[in-house]
Amino acid sequence: MFTRLFIHLHRILGLLLCILCFSWFISGIVMIYHFFPWVSQEDRFTRAEILDTNNLPAIQDVLLRFPAKTPTRGLSLNNPYGDPVFSIGGGRQSIELYADTNVVPPVINYALCESRAKRWCADRKISRVDTLHALDQWIPFAQYKREFPIYKFYFDGPEKYQLYVSSRTANILQFTNSDNRFWAWCGAIPHWVYFTVIRSNQNLWTQFMYWACYLGMFMCFTGFVLGIRSYWLARRKGFLRSPYKKPWFKWHHITGFFFGIFVFTWILSGYMSMAPLPSWIFGKQESRGFRQNPADRQAPSPADYALDYRKAIALTTTPGDPVKSIEWTHYQGIPLYRLRTVSREVILDASADTIRPFHITEEMIFAAVKRLAGDSTNYTITKMNEYDNYYLSRRHSLPLPVYKVTFDNKVKDCYYYNLESFRPVHYDTNGRWKRWLYRGLHTLDFKFLVERPVLWTVVIWTLLLGGAVVSFTGIVLSVKYIIRLIKSRIKRGNHQI
Repeated sequence: MFTRLFIHLHRILGLLLCILCFSWFISGIVMIYHFFPWVSQEDRFTRAEILDTNNLPAIQDVLLRFPAKTPTRGLSLNNPYGDPVFSIGGGRQSIELYADTNVVPPVINYALCESRAKRWCADRKISRVDTLHALDQWIPFAQYKREFPIYKFYFDGPEKYQLYVSSRTANILQFTNSDNRFWAWCGAIPHWVYFTVIRSNQNLWTQFMYWACYLGMFMCFTGFVLGIRSYWLARRKGFLRSPYKKPWFKWHHITGFFFGIFVFTWILSGYMSMAPLPSWIFGKQESRGFRQNPADRQAPSPADYALDYRKAIALTTTPGDPVKSIEWTHYQGIPLYRLRTVSREVILDASADTIRPFHITEEMIFAAVKRLAGDSTNYTITKMNEYDNYYLSRRHSLPLPVYKVTFDNKVKDCYYYNLESFRPVHYDTNGRWKRWLYRGLHTLDFKFLVERPVLWTVVIWTLLLGGAVVSFTGIVLSVKYIIRLIKSRIKRGNHQI
């Protein structure tokens, strides 16, 4: 009884999900190398103008112009469109002020949007402009609805650039070319189900992905049970010999048996990329986030920086390598400037009126850990000269050495401090589980494989292609099953006539 039930459930779920699973595995190969296009901060920085210290005001005067009680953390100065702008905060919550009080804020209209579009692609001519009142494939997110109407600019040239500009703010929203659009159709769009009709509704997309994962995992479970049962019943014919004679059944059984567990773990890890850890397994999760120490909470005011930011810009600028942005930041309460030139990043200590490059020292790390721990928490510090399974990245090499700080507390906090990053990498018990259930299972982000990129590539290609074969044979069997049902109904109908 249960066998027949599992067969029917596996067959029905296969009808619904095999095409989706096949697209997940094939697009997963593309996703190793190509992502969904977006406008990165690096794109914006590349097109920004340089900062000229002439006519820049004193920082005290700038702070007086911000609304009262505005937090000054995250203050920065850049020059995106030809007039230097001070910014506090980020995203929709940011507050911006022109450095020069004589600058009249531009009127947000089509002419301004067109001007910024021409500036973004200065070496190309606009061939066409569409006015969008609905989301399209390259801006499928509901958050863009507040920007309507959106101007979509098409440009001449072999790259076939397309640029999206908000009519409300004149900000650049999206920028694509023919190459990244092609790879997005092969990779990110089918993999993340980024089809506008679904993705434009966040709740619909989330529920679709959740249920696809639930049903996909149950489909794998029933298939694995049936596959083991078939091998067990045919055990007298030979070790792991499939009892099926028909080629498509046989190959679906064999590949499903060997790759089915990886199909299951990839669907599970895809689900874990979106969902929180289930509380009925891991217990209630506290919304803790990163534990800040007192120095982080008490960031120095920009008005208290001893080094004038204009002096920092002037003395950091070199012929052919001017400064394009400056940020007021700090490390453990030490006031710092982070300056970006055309080719490099410079961190300056602003606690004295001299140009002094800032470098994190081992003593600073030990002091930060001591403040973080307080008087009641025991901890151990280990200096690591190689990566472990948590301090690891396949795409970006992390700095070494690193100081691993393990706390003896309920959630087993662990921090990784290095001599280059202002913010340590943090894991607790839930974070470690999340790391394994998502990154570990989904991208095979294991130390042994990550340190051997050729082996990692061979393994993940093999497993993804194996999963694709399982799914493809399932598609063929599903189509054959539908054809049999149709023929059976036609035959019954002819008999009744």
